[in-house]
Amino acid sequence: MGVYLLAVLANMINIMFIISDKRLHKPMYLLICNLAVVDIMYTSSCSPTMIGVLLAGVNTISYLQAQKMGSTLVSHLICVFVHYCPAFVRIIFTRFGVVLTLEERQGLLIGAVLGPCLVNPFVYSLRTKEIKQKFYKIFKKFHTSD
Repeated sequence: MGVYLLAVLANMINIMFIISDKRLHKPMYLLICNLAVVDIMYTSSCSPTMIGVLLAGVNTISYLQAQKMGSTLVSHLICVFVHYCPAFVRIIFTRFGVVLTLEERQGLLIGAVLGPCLVNPFVYSLRTKEIKQKFYKIFKKFHTSD
């Protein structure tokens, strides 16, 4: 519990320093601030479960949560695959002696950077019931208007 509080406190101090000092309003410090926010969110979501499981012996993961966790894992794996696939293609081609042009290498790099951004809305948003229903309504309206 002390480590959790220390981690949250240290990250909050970083955020407060960056927000309060105008000289720190630069891209590098914005990144540090974003990382501090992510660290706070991560420790706040993981620590209660870890404390409950490790110290109190509470098993809080149900089968439904395990099926949902598996679904989330698949979504993450899709995004990781989309990110690393262009680099893998480049490495395999290079290994077999295929020389890629500058445009082809740049295309693979752009695919690695923008691929997950393209896939994320479909992978994550379409998993929620509300967004699925919204899409069904739009497609139904579009289909009936033809």
